[in-house]
Amino acid sequence: MDELKRRIRARIESFQDEAIAFLADLVRAESVNPPGDTRRVMDAVLDMARTFTDQVRVVAAEPEAPNVFITLHPGGRPQLLYNGHLDTVPPGDVSQWRVEPFGAVIRDNRMYGRGVADMKGGCAAMLMAAKALQLENAPLRGSLVVNFVSDEETGGARGAGYLMEQGHYDPDMVVVGEITNRNRIAIAEKGVIVYALSTRGRTAHASTPWVGLNAIDKMVKLLHGLQTRLPERLKEKPSGSLPPATFNVGTIQGGVGFNVVPDACQVLIDRRILPGETIESATAEIREIIDQARAEDPDIDASLDVLGSGPPFETAPDEALCLLARRTMEEMGRPGDFVGYEQVSDGRFFAERGIPTILIGPGLARTAHTPNEHLELDQYIEAIQAYALLALNALV
Repeated sequence: MDELKRRIRARIESFQDEAIAFLADLVRAESVNPPGDTRRVMDAVLDMARTFTDQVRVVAAEPEAPNVFITLHPGGRPQLLYNGHLDTVPPGDVSQWRVEPFGAVIRDNRMYGRGVADMKGGCAAMLMAAKALQLENAPLRGSLVVNFVSDEETGGARGAGYLMEQGHYDPDMVVVGEITNRNRIAIAEKGVIVYALSTRGRTAHASTPWVGLNAIDKMVKLLHGLQTRLPERLKEKPSGSLPPATFNVGTIQGGVGFNVVPDACQVLIDRRILPGETIESATAEIREIIDQARAEDPDIDASLDVLGSGPPFETAPDEALCLLARRTMEEMGRPGDFVGYEQVSDGRFFAERGIPTILIGPGLARTAHTPNEHLELDQYIEAIQAYALLALNALV
């Protein structure tokens, strides 16, 4: 086994230039979601996969959003699934970028580009790890399935969510390649709830506002209540290895003109929940604050709706997959401690079905979704080694 691992690591060192070129190909293949057309980037994946295996399968809810499976040793057990998404958020204001967002420019041993960290780096590393294992004829008893999806940034309805609903997954353990701040082992992540908070009023001319009922004024009262009361409650919730529970008012809409009393206003709220919290408990907290505001102002007419949600999860630190990941990192001379993941991932689709799930991936979370997103290439190469060695420890 030690000799096999030495060969695998040597193989990875020998094709570093190829691995970096492959990552650049993924970055240059724009896959912004929305609209979510990932055919170019998936074609690049298929071209690379077919250089070392014919065990490739494409499944798509829609033609422009294919999902890819690459399998080593099909039918073996246990099955280890490596999962990642290849859609990205838009580049935003291009004037804020120092380089072309899809240019895959390399400076100071960093590659820049939209999606290079979130999470084309993790995806490229997983596939190159599979290539190293195949070229060295690793004697796997279990199977390694590398799965790339087209839709994560907008919820997963055409990606992991669709694949799970359609029965395309059957793993015994899952590693998601999202950013974990230099390939740390993340065993927990927060969940998310998206709320629409709406207020209703009565329209009138702005010269006689007392004739109407201003929905924006009522929303201001509700938001003041949330801003003053909810943060203290969130601070009381134990977060463990995770960042604290949060809420964020992301959008606001209301009114038709400066000279009209608005009869409607709506905000969208992002609420991140911790393991142990539920959609019901988080919603009850907000409803209680709304009810308090109504008691102070009976003219408030408000509704709270859940537009979407994803559960939090936490994998037990003594779970076999966690211990295998720790062993792998320690073999590499890397920290083997467990951390929490800062965002929300497709890992929830597996964890909520009782499948042991962790996250390991290159990059720094603070660069995701920002101008000048970048990835240190040393972290990328290290991720290839980590994914390859973890597969060996789990499957050989």
